Amino acid sequence: MSKIDLRNCKKGDILISSQGSILEYVCPTPWKHHTYLDHVVKYVSDKDGNSYGKDNYGTRTHDGYVFKKNRISETDHDIIEIKPKQR
Repeated sequence: MSKIDLRNCKKGDILISSQGSILEYVCPTPWKHHTYLDHVVKYVSDKDGNSYGKDNYGTRTHDGYVFKKNRISETDHDIIEIKPKQR
């Protein structure tokens, strides 16, 4: 597995979480009311393909983690893969 660095992402890149969910890269923080951590992501669908809805956002560290500290790898949706959007 290659090292994750969300600083290299562009809007629309697809992100795969450690729990199998698909997310989409939005932008660096701050964005709207999102100021925690370094990057804003949008939850698209869970591992079974079920939609998270249209307005489900979160933030990640530069290296794709949900939290700076107190991480729980069994439940956190840490980013493990980046798939660049076809441009």
